[in-house]
Amino acid sequence: MKYINLIIVFSFALSSVVGQGKENLVETGTYQKTESILQAKGFVFNDANKNGVKDNNEKGIGGVLVSNGIDIVKTDKKGKYEIPVSDDAVIFVIKPAGWMTPLNEHNLPQFYYLRKEKGSPDNYKYKGIAPTGELPDQINFPLYPHQDSDNFKILVFGDTQPYNLEQVDFLAEDIITELVDKNDILFGMTMGDVVGDNLDLYKPLNETINQIGIPWYNVMGNHDVNYMSPDDKQSDDTFKRVYGPSTYAFVYGKVHFIVLDDILHHEEVGSTKYEGGLRPEQLTFVSNYLKEVPKEDLVVLNMHIPFDLQGRSFRSADQDQLFDLLKDFPNTLSISGHTHLLNNYYFNTTNSSWQQNMPHHHFNAGATCGSWWCGLRNENDVPHTMMRDGVPNGYAFVNFNGTDYVIDWKVAGSAEDHQMNIYVPRGVVAHSSDTTLLTVNFFNGCEQSQLRFRIKGQTNWKEMRSVEKFDPYYEKIAQRWVNFKKINLDKVWLADSTLTVHDFPGSPLIGPANTTHIWEANIGTDFDAGRYIIEVEAKDRYGRMFKAYQSLRIEDK
Repeated sequence: MKYINLIIVFSFALSSVVGQGKENLVETGTYQKTESILQAKGFVFNDANKNGVKDNNEKGIGGVLVSNGIDIVKTDKKGKYEIPVSDDAVIFVIKPAGWMTPLNEHNLPQFYYLRKEKGSPDNYKYKGIAPTGELPDQINFPLYPHQDSDNFKILVFGDTQPYNLEQVDFLAEDIITELVDKNDILFGMTMGDVVGDNLDLYKPLNETINQIGIPWYNVMGNHDVNYMSPDDKQSDDTFKRVYGPSTYAFVYGKVHFIVLDDILHHEEVGSTKYEGGLRPEQLTFVSNYLKEVPKEDLVVLNMHIPFDLQGRSFRSADQDQLFDLLKDFPNTLSISGHTHLLNNYYFNTTNSSWQQNMPHHHFNAGATCGSWWCGLRNENDVPHTMMRDGVPNGYAFVNFNGTDYVIDWKVAGSAEDHQMNIYVPRGVVAHSSDTTLLTVNFFNGCEQSQLRFRIKGQTNWKEMRSVEKFDPYYEKIAQRWVNFKKINLDKVWLADSTLTVHDFPGSPLIGPANTTHIWEANIGTDFDAGRYIIEVEAKDRYGRMFKAYQSLRIEDK
């Protein structure tokens, strides 16, 4: 059920009485310098009449966690909390299982209070946070009873990343329309790069995703940074104005979702430089939160930049510290975006600082925008936008059952059983001396997957081998753009006034990337001329079987 939050984010229907502050030196996190530290106070309460205001007859909820992004406190039996807050912080409730926060008109959860006494710097191109002034006497967080189940399904978007309104249209037409009225999805989440640098697109994008009709959480990406920020701390101000804290947590069933802003912005106004990692206060927040999490529950980390086996895209020291915090939690998963590739990584004691015998699974979700909405436009005037690893753009479903989970990749505009592409040359010569290579891209495949094939009616099942290479299908598509450039097709288009009244029908795909989910086998050429069917059977990491077929034409010499 959709709950409309009647509370303006900056007010939460609070009294304007000023809290009493003092100069204080706090030794951890954000407060490593002397600044005015106040005590935020209020209640987490059962908003029975759903008006967003704590009425006298509405009871507080005990045992709920509230955070300032570093510290975590628990409400008493009357629902009351008290927590230190600086001049620039976000206070938020950690949604517990069995409860739901209000949602705004775009289905965005409203669970936070922004405090930025003097507001964002005035040089921002994209609106930051308006001055909030003095701290209210109470900051109250309404919750509503919610019938949680240990068995639920969520929707995950990789980078949506539109750079203009037309690309928001692409998302609406290619993705959103097929998700409307999917009543079995509990909530959705975008894994960063919500937009592509143009932060004014948050509103039309939120209006678009809202049409799915489910609560929607967001992760901050490097293209969501306000580049005019003078430092990393304020680089998420525009994101926070729209979505709330960039590092936070919430709970459904036995699953604890921890969202991390892992974009470290280069501290220079206008700089677009960044690196992947975490700030000390984020690690403190995670440490404090994990102290409240039952060891047997499932912990899901959500970030934009993925963990790295080589330490090139994510700071190794930060990754090591996070892995150390998780060493006593046997059930973990992490999800990211950023790469515009679909990958399943497994971190273990030999290839990383992971400390458990059971490897840690990191799912790098493919991009919903594919290759940045590039490629030739199809019959619906939407770009082909296949990712560089040969995976068609789409989105992921994660089905949770207690602490177990199953992840599926759904290709946009295709049936749910479209889980692989099969490539084999056309017109193979019968009984020739050459062998014929069969290549299968099993999109969500990983090191635990097994593939085999047969020529129906001709051969027995044969195992396929896993390789890392370019997807041959993507290579053919990308080569088209190389050929277009070779003949100066774009210049010819621009030089012809009869053509330039229409946009060039697409934009170049970039070169292919090595794919970790390719399997291949030599099928030979010892067949008579004729038409045959190749059958491929793929077994995924969960033991499920998928089948696909490809036609093979053998011709006479």
